[in-house]
Amino acid sequence: MSQALELSEHERSQITSADFLGLLRAELADVAQEIVTEIKRAIPEYDRPERSAYDQILRHGIDLLLASFVDMDADPAAGTAQRDETCRAFGHFEAVEGRTLDHLQAATRIAFHVAWRRTVIVAEREQVPTSVVATTVDAMLVYLDDAVAQARLGHQQATCHADVRRREERRRLLHLILQRPAVVPEAIEDLARSTGWWPLPAEATLVAIHPEAPCTRSALDADVLIDFDSAEPCLLVPGPLTAERRAMLHAALADASCVLGLTLPLERATHSLRWARRVLALAEEGVIPDASLIPCQNHLMTMWLLSDPPLIEELTRRHLEPLRDVSDGQRKRLVETLAESVTTRATAVDIGERLKIHPQTVRYRLRQLENYLGDSLEDADARFSLDATLRAASLYRRRRPGRRSVPGGR
Repeated sequence: MSQALELSEHERSQITSADFLGLLRAELADVAQEIVTEIKRAIPEYDRPERSAYDQILRHGIDLLLASFVDMDADPAAGTAQRDETCRAFGHFEAVEGRTLDHLQAATRIAFHVAWRRTVIVAEREQVPTSVVATTVDAMLVYLDDAVAQARLGHQQATCHADVRRREERRRLLHLILQRPAVVPEAIEDLARSTGWWPLPAEATLVAIHPEAPCTRSALDADVLIDFDSAEPCLLVPGPLTAERRAMLHAALADASCVLGLTLPLERATHSLRWARRVLALAEEGVIPDASLIPCQNHLMTMWLLSDPPLIEELTRRHLEPLRDVSDGQRKRLVETLAESVTTRATAVDIGERLKIHPQTVRYRLRQLENYLGDSLEDADARFSLDATLRAASLYRRRRPGRRSVPGGR
């Protein structure tokens, strides 16, 4: 009897990893059921009705991963393609469900603890050598690390695909809002509703951005529509520019040459962008100072005065036609004094201070202008036209060298 017992103990001491895996394989069905039960109890998101599609996917995945582990540990040359595909599918599903990998990683920890407990039970029952148990548990940990890495890859791929799809939906929605002729409001509402994330605002603020300007996209709020792929990049901020929205734009576009458009009803948003782009062009031309987050509202009159450069040239020519025969130097001085008089309505003394000349010189030039221009300076409409023309011509002359100047320019 003693010899039989000694033989039995000797035989048990000779249990190999392969033998131990065979013992564990017989436990797989029970282990899988225990894992499913524990996961459903601990993670409500995974607690779906039995035999539902969700439940069957969970059970099938656990069965496959457990069997795959035993197969791979028994034969290291066995491929990992099926395991990797299953894990990536789990990660992909979590992304589609709108979840991070937190729940999946929690489920993985539960599966490991259940499998480890059963491994210990079997090892104690069969008196498996500690070294064999330790080797198997180490293999479990490596297997789970690799499985989680594949799940993370599947999640990243799905998230990237979803991000690309969302970006494209946002671009389509932005283009639809800005389309001219305008589309019916229902079309915009339908597309906004289909995205599932963009509540249609009553107002919007458009921002025109220089094509080469840098932008920190991650700083933008999730509801901002962007198009940085076109030749004229822009973005749409729902609603007015609150202090929080301005801080957001500053964080995203602090180093960018861009213009903040006017806040307008959504159906007129295209005008906000059109005017913002015009002000951005004036900044590029040097008419107004180039900067980041230029307020369009500060340059509306400039934009209007320079809306038709050829017309500025023609108006300037017509208004200053009586000065055509004077020398260039005298013409320059007279136009300079005329502009100060018409646009400021100041006294000769004030005009003299502005131009750094004697008030008497100002009066002399004004008498000359009265001789050349006649009664036009006394007519309200003619004076307004002259005022606007001279202001526009002055702005036009700010354009960078190489630009064509208007008649009468300095």
